[in-house]
Amino acid sequence: MNDRYDGTHGDGIDRRKLLLGAAGASAAAALAAQRGNLASAQSTPGATPVAVATAATNTAASGELRYQLVSSAASEIQQTQAIIDQYFTPMYPNIRVTVEPQPENRDEQLVTSMIGGNAPDVFDTWRDDVAKYADVDQVLDVQSLVDRDFTPEAIADFFDWQWADFILPSGIRFGLPKYVNMMAVWYNKDLFEQMGITPPDDTWDHTRYADVAKQLTVRQGDSVDRWGLFFPGFGLDRWSYKLTAWGGNLVDPADNTVAAFGQDPAIAATQWIYDLTFVDGANAEFGLLFSGGTGGVANLTIAFGQGRLAMVEDGIYPFAIAEQVRATGSAFRWGFAPVPLGPAGRHVLGTADGFAIWSGSPNQEAAWELVKFLSGPQFQLESTKITGYLPCRYSLLDSWIQVCTDKYPELADANLEMARTAMEQGYPRNRALFARDAEAQITVEAAIEAVLQTGDEEPSYLIGVAEDTTAEQQGG
Repeated sequence: MNDRYDGTHGDGIDRRKLLLGAAGASAAAALAAQRGNLASAQSTPGATPVAVATAATNTAASGELRYQLVSSAASEIQQTQAIIDQYFTPMYPNIRVTVEPQPENRDEQLVTSMIGGNAPDVFDTWRDDVAKYADVDQVLDVQSLVDRDFTPEAIADFFDWQWADFILPSGIRFGLPKYVNMMAVWYNKDLFEQMGITPPDDTWDHTRYADVAKQLTVRQGDSVDRWGLFFPGFGLDRWSYKLTAWGGNLVDPADNTVAAFGQDPAIAATQWIYDLTFVDGANAEFGLLFSGGTGGVANLTIAFGQGRLAMVEDGIYPFAIAEQVRATGSAFRWGFAPVPLGPAGRHVLGTADGFAIWSGSPNQEAAWELVKFLSGPQFQLESTKITGYLPCRYSLLDSWIQVCTDKYPELADANLEMARTAMEQGYPRNRALFARDAEAQITVEAAIEAVLQTGDEEPSYLIGVAEDTTAEQQGG
């Protein structure tokens, strides 16, 4: 989902336990060695899928399927099951689908179930998560199925940039899109008006951004009552797009065994984040904002709703933000704006969250029919009514805006159109992957946390880390 900046997935799942824990490490090594009635509540009057070219279907497919959702919330599991039961099951009477929650230690458990031959047939994943499974042949390459079932017209309803990011460096297409998360600026409109500051728009650059963040920061002695900005630059996927905005790279585009984040443009981008955080004190330090607790979307939206942050640069979560602003009782006006331009243009994280099929599934044809449905217009619309997340299709952008404003009327003034503009301009992208990305994540995440989360190291520290990362990647 790419919406974490504290080492966790959105609902608190720790993506790194597989890599950092002893049990997870042994499971990964073993896997490498092995190679070789809620339905009625979903309907919102007026919001219906637009007619669009869709993939070919095989309604004669059969089998029992398990679909593992990246969520442990009972309500979301039940609602997802209800959508499938209402719309998918009547079309596929010979396929039985059971939606299941993510287990504790999801990464480790998924690996273990693959080793044991009893993994879920379909599972939620994202580009920098799926690589560790795909690299050891546990994810079905769906490219041949796409070629068989999708016309160019059907593919055209997906966003070009996201569709492209479903191809891994190994060349396989790991699945189909689930939804879009992309980075944007949330800002307190009332506060900008009170301070007489022009709100952020598509002309802002990072110099203006930093200046306004400093103006909006309020201190009482050594404490901070309000920070001008919170940007979680210590998260690998967040940090990497700032490098691109400065004209740098995380990974050498010509050789994915070479770390490029020690080069001058990347260090300059990192210095901007470091200075705004630890020199100017206008970008909230993680430990101060969350008082030693955990981050995540829920706690971040609470801090914004409480007025402790004038601006936030993170994902688009319209339901969660609206709910928390309401919960404070102040109900201040707020909105979204595009992330400001960097020296090399506008670049932001856009996620490649998707549905993948386990290569060991005994019912791959049935699983493919389910994945097409989950990525299709009907499920996408019904799902966004639950989550508020941006669907993965052009044809549903109007419906998404309607769903959001029907549920929270104040979102009509939140500039949801900026998401449409981003999709049309195509500037969101996922981060580049190293050749052995799971290994690189351990090294690089620890380094950027030392620089940008705790401030224990200065940006120049990353020059040596980049050299070490390259040596690790090329070490065989």
